[in-house]
Amino acid sequence: MKYEYVQSDLSRSLLGGLFAGIIAAFSNLIFVFIYRAITKFYNFNVIDATVISFGSILLCIACGIVFYWLAHNMKSGITLYRILVLIVTIVIIYFGIALRRSVEADIPAEFRVLVIGTQTIIGGLAMFLIPYLFRHDKLIS
Repeated sequence: MKYEYVQSDLSRSLLGGLFAGIIAAFSNLIFVFIYRAITKFYNFNVIDATVISFGSILLCIACGIVFYWLAHNMKSGITLYRILVLIVTIVIIYFGIALRRSVEADIPAEFRVLVIGTQTIIGGLAMFLIPYLFRHDKLIS
């Protein structure tokens, strides 16, 4: 059975976001598992498998949609997309730690490392893998 379907820009962006999200979810799960095993830090169960999996995938799919819009509608949209992802990643890291600080005055350094590590993985994959997969759609087709 021969199946021929030409991917549209939107479908390549969404599939790139989904693929990056799946890779980010697995990478974050491995990172959190190894980090917690090394440091014996088991507090703050807010960062658990469900949040990591769904959060990573949903954030990367949203990045895929934003990538499509910027790459499709702006002249230097890919560069602007990367700058925007960097800024949003920094904001998410800052507010993730600040929100926790508003609930508890003392935040362990291990929690900060978990937040920074997981968000950096998501931001890095969204920044570089989604544009790469958009241009090389044979990998996701």
